[in-house]
Amino acid sequence: MRRDPQGTGTTLRRLVSVSPPPWGRLAAAVALGVLTSGATIGLLAGSGVLVDKAATRPGLGAIAGLLAVVEVVAVARAPLRYAERLVAHDAGLRALARWRVWLFDRLEPLSPAPLQTWRSGDLARRLVADVDALQDLYLRGLGPLVTAVVVAVVAVVVEGVLVPSAALVLGACLLVALVGAPAIAWAGRPRDADRAVAGSLSADVVDLVQGAAELIAFGRSADQLARIEGATARLDRAARRQSRANGAVAALVGICAAAATAGVLALGVDAVAGHRLEPVMLAVLPLVALGSFEVAPALGAAASGLADVVAAGQRLLDIGDETPPIVDPDAPRPVPAGPVEVVLRDARLRYETGAPPALDGVTLTLAPGSKTALVGPSGSGKTSVLHALLRFWPLEAGRVELGGVPTELVAQHSVRARFATVVEDGDLFAGSIADNVRFARPDAPEADVDAALSAAQLTRWVAELPLGLATPVGERGARLSGGQRQRVALARALVADRPVLLLDEPGGGLDQASADRLLADVLAGAEGRTVVVISHRLADTSGFGAVAELAAGRVVSLGPGGPGGLDGSEDRGDR
Repeated sequence: MRRDPQGTGTTLRRLVSVSPPPWGRLAAAVALGVLTSGATIGLLAGSGVLVDKAATRPGLGAIAGLLAVVEVVAVARAPLRYAERLVAHDAGLRALARWRVWLFDRLEPLSPAPLQTWRSGDLARRLVADVDALQDLYLRGLGPLVTAVVVAVVAVVVEGVLVPSAALVLGACLLVALVGAPAIAWAGRPRDADRAVAGSLSADVVDLVQGAAELIAFGRSADQLARIEGATARLDRAARRQSRANGAVAALVGICAAAATAGVLALGVDAVAGHRLEPVMLAVLPLVALGSFEVAPALGAAASGLADVVAAGQRLLDIGDETPPIVDPDAPRPVPAGPVEVVLRDARLRYETGAPPALDGVTLTLAPGSKTALVGPSGSGKTSVLHALLRFWPLEAGRVELGGVPTELVAQHSVRARFATVVEDGDLFAGSIADNVRFARPDAPEADVDAALSAAQLTRWVAELPLGLATPVGERGARLSGGQRQRVALARALVADRPVLLLDEPGGGLDQASADRLLADVLAGAEGRTVVVISHRLADTSGFGAVAELAAGRVVSLGPGGPGGLDGSEDRGDR
């Protein structure tokens, strides 16, 4: 459910409540920033005094001390700037870590149910680009603002000590620059609609890449490209608007700096002529004024960054405010230790209000160590049984029990810790074969890994690979065939060593003979565990103690397995 955008103040307060400002590091960053800008102003002012004094030819001894001070300030400026950036980035990245953890904590209970309503490209942009944008709240927002105000006050005070009227001129010009620069930058920021287009563009590009073959086959690639080009054109207009605003900020700062420099110089000349200012101090006035404007452009960037933070925060809070369909009980009960009986009692599940039930009164009993096959055509409810067992979706009625304990009384992670699941797509993670096989159990002994590879019919194939188990599988297993991905996922589930093994189309991507051999090996390798196999077709059900045939969300037949088997539709994509 998408919500209306929240106000800027509300968004910032909620973001700060998630990751409070690291005050110590921010204070250190501001102090270092003030010292860096002070070093810049001091270098300019000291150089001016040095030049004025040198013009009178007083001798090297008379200016040696001042020359040493200027050299020290010049050398110290670079380390101060480096330290300021280092501390500011440290503060920003620490805050970013807390936001990432918060977001993951919100996302976990939303998977897979509510997240299925989000387009993957848009969701990926929110999880990556929008989270990264939040660091600017402290890195380029609060710190530069405080630094600019402090430096401006110090510069005005210095001018006031030398020539009071010069302080008024510099103060007025600084006020215009420090207020006008962020105002212009804020006005030129991308609009909320532009940011929505950016998210949609990411989703469209992902759809184009992932569905290129289908788009070309059905002649719709031009339509998709037109959508992308239209979104790109709109974002280009927003980028040009922001670039014009940045140019206006630079022009405003330059004009104010020039006006302040000329104004204080004129007042300084008048003060020298009236004997109210030492001639050697004349260059100090315009150089201090010029150096004080170093902080003004940062305020424009801070305003632009703050706009990005607010927009990104609203998009992330939009996800965080989603209501999880399943919530753990306040006092969760434990699941009995050891193998337990798994029971569905009159389970009813509906994915959307008003939609037909995916499960309509399903009752099944899975005894410890039993082998059960769920067969039926697409849409019969086979995969929905898995969703109910794993508590991915809430039941409309009925219950699921583990060892006699209703799962709604158990913490979700405790329920899922009893199951090892292989879905039809066999999703893998970018990494090696070993990384994926050991994913659920990194400390698994070699013997367990070898046994799982053997049961998944991978031993010979892995031995023939130049890198063996270290072979990278690519993003989502892109370097492997469909059957290889499925077998690696099977090996991962076997290594996980969970009491219940749930297999959704374990023979997907394989011919019937290979699928039968694979299933037989898996059943043998899962000896002692409860196994549930979902399939559209089973040529031989003799390895199963029970075969349940589903149709329209109901169990229409339930009996023992046998050599004759059941042969159903080969369609894919059931729920």
